[in-house]
Amino acid sequence: MTTHHVRNVTGDRLGPLPGRRYDVVVVGARAAGAATAMLLARAGVDVVVIDRAAYGTDTLSSHALMQGGVDHLRRWGVLDRVAATTPAVDRSVFEFGGDRLVVDVGGELDDPLYAPRRTVLDPLLVDAAREAGAEVCFGTRMIDLARTSSGRVCGIDVETADGGTTRIGADLVVGADGLRSAVARRVNARVTRRGRHCLASIYAYVRDAELASDEYHFAYDDGLVGGAIPTNDAMHCVFVSMAPVAFRNHARLDVAAALERTLARVSPSIAAGARAGSIVGPLRSFPGHVGQFRTPHGDGWALVGDAGYFKDPVAGHGLSDAFRDAELLADAVLTDDLEGYELVRDMLSTPLFDHIESFAALEWDAAGARDALLNFAMAMAAESDALCKHRNAVRGAIV
Repeated sequence: MTTHHVRNVTGDRLGPLPGRRYDVVVVGARAAGAATAMLLARAGVDVVVIDRAAYGTDTLSSHALMQGGVDHLRRWGVLDRVAATTPAVDRSVFEFGGDRLVVDVGGELDDPLYAPRRTVLDPLLVDAAREAGAEVCFGTRMIDLARTSSGRVCGIDVETADGGTTRIGADLVVGADGLRSAVARRVNARVTRRGRHCLASIYAYVRDAELASDEYHFAYDDGLVGGAIPTNDAMHCVFVSMAPVAFRNHARLDVAAALERTLARVSPSIAAGARAGSIVGPLRSFPGHVGQFRTPHGDGWALVGDAGYFKDPVAGHGLSDAFRDAELLADAVLTDDLEGYELVRDMLSTPLFDHIESFAALEWDAAGARDALLNFAMAMAAESDALCKHRNAVRGAIV
C-alpha cells in the first residue's frame, strides 16, 4: 500500500505515519471517540484517532448535558473550556399541559449544566486528546478492517484526504463511528437487545430568541414533546419530537411548519420566544430509530458511544452516556477486562433504557409525562451511585 500524509489548517495530520503500529486505533473523533482516545493517551497508551470529516464539523445531535456528563468533563479538566463559551444552566423548567415544574440544578454540590454545540464540544475533546499525546487524523476514511490469518482484527485500511491508502496496525480497533457504525457492521456485532418504540424529531438553532439563557425548558402534551435549550453564540436549540408516523404523514415535507405548529401546541411561550429570534442555518430532522445494545467487544475490537449503545434522544442522555462509556472502555483496556466493560455498561444502561422505551411508546398524557420524568430522575440517580462505586473499585485496581 502507498502512504501519503497532508496537514489541515489546525495542524492535524490527515494520514498516519508510515510504518507505525499503535496500541489502539479509534475510528471516529466525535465525543465518544475523542474522549476514549484522550483517556487512553493520558494513561500512556499509544493511540491514533481517525475521522472522515474535518475538524470542527457539525453533526446531528441532542447536546444538552445532564449532570453526569458535566461531572465527567469537570474531572477530565475540560469543563472550564466548555464554560468559557457556553451559557450555564441553573434550572430546568418542565411544562405539562399548562402546569409548570421548576427544578434548580447546580448549587453547592453540583456544577451548572451546559449544552455546547458539537462544533464546540467535539473540537475541545479532540484538542484534549491531542494534548495527551494521541495522534489525530482528519479527512481519513476507514475502508476495511485488517485481520490476522486467524481472523483477529489487527488494524484498519484507510483512504486519506489526498486519495492515498494505507494500513494502520493496532492491537485494538475501537469503533466510535455512531449508530450506523462501519466497524460494527464489519465485525458483525450482534444486537443483543432492540427496543420497539422511538420518536422522530425536528430542531433548529434560533439566535436572539426571547427565551431564558439559563434554563432548559421542556414541554409535554399528549404524545408530543417540545423544548428550548440555550447554547453557544446567543442561540437556542428549539426542538419538537413526535411519533414517527406523525413525522412521515404530517411533518417531513415541511419541517419548518411542523416545528412551529407543534411548538405552539405544546408550549405557546416557547413558540412565541422562538418567533422573536431568527433561525440560523438549516432545520435538522431525525425520523427516529429504535434503541439498541450491540455486543461491544470481540477479538481485537470494541465499540463505544452510539456504535455500541443507542437510546432515543428524547431523554437528552446521549452525550452523558458517551462520556460514561468512554471512561468504562478506557478502564477496561487498562485492566484487560472488555467482558467487564459490557457487563457494567448494560447494568448501568438498562433501567434508563426501559424508562425511555416506555416513554417513547407515547401512551401518556401530560400528567403521565410528569411521572415518566420522575422515573428518569430516579434511574439517573441510581446510575450515578452505581457508577461512582464502580469507578472507585476500578481506580483501586489500576493503581
